[in-house]
Amino acid sequence: MAKRRSGESVSIEFALTDDRMAAYISAYEIKPGEEELLSVEIMKRELKKAGYDGELDLDAANFAIKRLKEGKSILNVALVRGEYPQEPENGRIFSQGNLKYPVVPGLVFGKLIPATKGRPGKTIDGEVITPKSDLKPTPLTITEASGCTLEKETGELSSRRYGLVKIKDNTIVVEPLIEVAPDYMSITAKFYGFDCFGSHIALRHIEHSLKELNIARPVQHVAGETALKKARETKKPQEAVIVKGTEPIPGKDGWFEYAGEDVNKVGTVLKGDRVDYRERGMHPMVKPGQIIGKIHPPVEGVAGEDVYGRLTPPPDGSQLKIIPDESVEMLEDGISYKAKATGVVDLKDGVLSVCDILVTKGDVDYSTGNIRLETGSVHVNGNIREGFTVEVPDHILVRQTIEDALVLAGRDIEVNGGIVMGGRGQVKCKGCITAHFAANAHIECAGDLSIKSELSNSKVRAKGMVFAISGKGVIQGGSIASYTGVEANEIGSDIGVKTVVSIISEPPDTKHLVEKREALRGSLLKINKSIGEEPDDIILAATAEDKKEMMQQVLLVRAQTKMKLKNIRRSLSAELNAYYNALEKRSIKVRRVAYPGLVIRIGGKSLQLEKPLNRVRFYFDATKKEIVAGDL
Repeated sequence: MAKRRSGESVSIEFALTDDRMAAYISAYEIKPGEEELLSVEIMKRELKKAGYDGELDLDAANFAIKRLKEGKSILNVALVRGEYPQEPENGRIFSQGNLKYPVVPGLVFGKLIPATKGRPGKTIDGEVITPKSDLKPTPLTITEASGCTLEKETGELSSRRYGLVKIKDNTIVVEPLIEVAPDYMSITAKFYGFDCFGSHIALRHIEHSLKELNIARPVQHVAGETALKKARETKKPQEAVIVKGTEPIPGKDGWFEYAGEDVNKVGTVLKGDRVDYRERGMHPMVKPGQIIGKIHPPVEGVAGEDVYGRLTPPPDGSQLKIIPDESVEMLEDGISYKAKATGVVDLKDGVLSVCDILVTKGDVDYSTGNIRLETGSVHVNGNIREGFTVEVPDHILVRQTIEDALVLAGRDIEVNGGIVMGGRGQVKCKGCITAHFAANAHIECAGDLSIKSELSNSKVRAKGMVFAISGKGVIQGGSIASYTGVEANEIGSDIGVKTVVSIISEPPDTKHLVEKREALRGSLLKINKSIGEEPDDIILAATAEDKKEMMQQVLLVRAQTKMKLKNIRRSLSAELNAYYNALEKRSIKVRRVAYPGLVIRIGGKSLQLEKPLNRVRFYFDATKKEIVAGDL
């Protein structure tokens, strides 16, 4: 639609855009030479005459006047525009930075855009346009706890702390990247390499935030700088503890001081000022009337300091209470005790006693030190840990496992768990040893060794039998030697693991007989060299009459020498036969399978299996003087 109005020298025609939001010049006529007459007032007049009441766009009007003076067309220049509706908008932050990254103290990170209410618009021809949204805009607010500041005149937002900008419940918050532990004993910071504008973050920015929190403890600069460097290199945030409090030192409980040797020492000083922390002397021996020791009162602890510099009180030490049993007597001072019996001093669960058996609460480790007793037995309610020693004249019972330790007993050793070693330890006793399993172990016993499940890669020497016949009953790898015999369900493995099983045999000591035999042989050789080896009658017949008496004496000595030599040979043969016959009675029995790779050694002979054998008995044949395999 277009309308035309005329002045004396200027006439302008207008048209509306399709959306009726602008009126533009669609045609115009100006008398030649009067282009200078076009003015803002004329355009206002022409618009009013055309029925457009909107406000003239002065910039557009001046633009048209300029073009006309330059001899250019002014067609399509929009002189009046309608009013678009204002959509309602919530308050928001305008920032040119990436707010997924932190802000630091003093940094202006954006502007606060206030909430805007919606309002209707209007077309050039007066039609009202309502907003599309009926949203009720919500403004953003800032509180004292927001961690940022708003400049009211400019709307600029600046941070007071190191953190990430968040909007929570319509409130702008700089969420700290610094966290104080619940116990106030440490502060952890999350380090980013760069801030929201891509600038390097420095440790001083974090220190400023700590100051705002009134932190009194010093910053751990090395930890902080290391975390910052890694964050820049990896472009990933890193966490580090940057402030630490000092933990309170708990008070020391009352304790019992043993008389004589310092059993509470941390170890024994060796040559070169080295300390053996296993030698703690925790189990002294006493006799009747001997002072055992005394009770010491608890000692106060030392206060700590949290990250705010506040003192944290230490836990108090507890009073030690001791009940003496019938083997111990308390002295008049109420804190000292003496023995009424001979044995091992044991303080357990507050009961002080002298006993023949020492019972540990748990493992033999640094809490107990090595255990060496002059009398009695030991019951270990746990493990004997690697590197420790238990040495007693009687029995040892271990509830769990013997690790790479030295365990020596004058009688039996019983292990409910296993014996597991790595090359340094040894289990040795003058009685029998029983265990559930053994691996890489070094075992020696004067009695029987009984393994309930598996004996693997171990070195064993037993004067009694070696049994592995309950449970799996497997002997695999290692070297097993017994003076009496070996019996197992299986020996070796189907992959041919070398397993050496020996019957230890000590041949009779015939050294003195051999020496006599050699001496007699020498004497006989001299005689025969002197008179010859012919029979006596031939030698006498060839001897001169005046020398026959002397020759008869020589022949008598020769005969006696031969008789002695014969008797010695008979004795040697008898001893060896007795040895081989005794050896024949000892055997290695395999109830199920003996696998290739098994090496049997008996009586100086060796037999290596090339194929599996079922239910077999290996023994030494005294007649054949070799190892044979027979049916079990």
